[in-house]
Amino acid sequence: MNTKVSVIVPVYGVERYLRQCVDSIREQTLEDIQIILVDDGSRDGCGAIIDEYAALDPRIVAVHQENAGYGRAVNMGISLARGEYMAIVESDDFIEPGMYESLYADAKAFDADVVKGMYNDYRDTPTGGEARLPMHAPFMSPVKNPFNIFESPFPLNWHASIWSAIYRLEFIRKNAIKMPEINKGRYMDQVWRYETLLLSNKIYWQNRPFYNYRITNEGASSFKRDNPDDVFAVYEILEEFFAKHPGMKERIKDNLYAEIFWHMRWNIERLSWKYRPHCFFRIVRQFGNLDRNAIKNSKILARKERRDFLEMLSYPGLVKHACKSALKNIFSVCNSPDKTRKIITILGVGIELERKARRRGGH
Repeated sequence: MNTKVSVIVPVYGVERYLRQCVDSIREQTLEDIQIILVDDGSRDGCGAIIDEYAALDPRIVAVHQENAGYGRAVNMGISLARGEYMAIVESDDFIEPGMYESLYADAKAFDADVVKGMYNDYRDTPTGGEARLPMHAPFMSPVKNPFNIFESPFPLNWHASIWSAIYRLEFIRKNAIKMPEINKGRYMDQVWRYETLLLSNKIYWQNRPFYNYRITNEGASSFKRDNPDDVFAVYEILEEFFAKHPGMKERIKDNLYAEIFWHMRWNIERLSWKYRPHCFFRIVRQFGNLDRNAIKNSKILARKERRDFLEMLSYPGLVKHACKSALKNIFSVCNSPDKTRKIITILGVGIELERKARRRGGH
């Protein structure tokens, strides 16, 4: 078989969702695929499910390893991949049937290193599930297609969503791109996103959402509240990457700074209060010497965000920012980024309400 796409699925503790995930890959209209299921030492029934599927489908490679984390599982998959392109699917998510046929067709048509598409936020509900585009979807559009990241750097400032793409395997191996294994790979999709997009010669963008990203799995790393250092490791690794590629950081400094601000703000707000002083210390130590003029002149951050970012570069400013965030978390009302919804937060619970369209004339 001429394998067109190798699909790598790191698996850990997702017995509840795994069959839906694997079935969605097996049902792809592009049949010439390799499916690499890497059981990262799951303690539930995932290992047995993987072996069951491997016995049913010759395209499936079942791998079992001691628990080493997401990064090691992805890298194991890369070492076994034999497709022209590779992809990553998270084992609590699922994909639409035409995903890889569509992405692969554009990869061949435009000779792209990366073909990346949009995705749906998927929420489990009592009656099944609900899929909808993320709020930032209207802002995702390149100035031309295909493109390189320096022409249209917009993918650097939204969700990394590395799983809504395919990557030329030769490109990945030639550039020795791997998923960092530090902290078991938690949040290292950010590093993968930067390295693949910055090093690729040609990216093709699809606006169609083929990937369903489950945001209601409470076992996901984004729900953890006791790991203050994981996010900082992302930027330590990126600094090592930029040191090997002189001049690249300066070309995307505005995007990088905006990402740092949003990521650090999110990190503060997700952590338990007992970990926040340590987080404040790390922010000041790691980012205290950022170019303040670049922050003041940012074309990406809003005026209030620029002010908050500068405030967050000192310990007293961080304490002040955390107090304001705590009050906002008790009760606040704001617009979504695309201004189509109102977001009401009450005691930490966010409620989204559709805004009524205004009549012409603004009345």
